[in-house]
Amino acid sequence: MQVAAQAPAVAIGAMAVHMSAMDQEIIRPENPPRNTAQAFSPLGCLIAASGATLMIFCMTGAAMVATTWAVAKLMGLPDFMLYGLMAIGFVPVLWGTAWTAGRAWHVEQLLAAHRDIDVPVFNLGHYFRKR
Repeated sequence: MQVAAQAPAVAIGAMAVHMSAMDQEIIRPENPPRNTAQAFSPLGCLIAASGATLMIFCMTGAAMVATTWAVAKLMGLPDFMLYGLMAIGFVPVLWGTAWTAGRAWHVEQLLAAHRDIDVPVFNLGHYFRKR
């Protein structure tokens, strides 16, 4: 049985040989899309910012509860101390959630105005001030 030898693959040089004039045509739509002033609706901005905020709240809250519960059970602390530690641990969760809400809304407004995203400022009140 005879095996047919294959030609070695050539990276870019062989591509020009196989392209026809039809492959290089630019296809334009019959009706060009409307030029809009705003990329996102306010409802879309609200949904996106709410989604990011809820995600941070759930993830940091679950991590705080799991960590607090594991440490309290490992150390043999009574339940009232566990609840106290959870209340203390809830403060950074609320801070992170509030900051994420402000930052997410700020970023969505920048994107809606076709502007670049700026560097985050890790100050809780920064994104809630009127501009």
